[in-house]
Amino acid sequence: ILTILNPAGRIWLLVAGGGASVIYTDTVCDMGFSETLGNYGEYSGNPTDSDTYQYTSTVLKVATRLDEVNPNKGRCLLIGGGVANFTDVKATFKGIIKALL
Repeated sequence: ILTILNPAGRIWLLVAGGGASVIYTDTVCDMGFSETLGNYGEYSGNPTDSDTYQYTSTVLKVATRLDEVNPNKGRCLLIGGGVANFTDVKATFKGIIKALL
């Protein structure tokens, strides 16, 4: 699930797990950066490397877009989350790494 909150955002999240996504988002907001948060989302449910590749590619495409809405400025990508018993973490990171390359 991916929700674009602010296309001109400077902080973008790639978080595994619903609980972790709430914690990461709340922490960004608690630190005073809610207006610069670009997205809210998470990948979970044992996604394949193809699923996380597509998800990561979409986040990166929006986060690195350069236009009048999102001019050239510094951005950061936070990757993290929790580990579920049924999720193949190696597969999820294969997709993320592929998208980052």
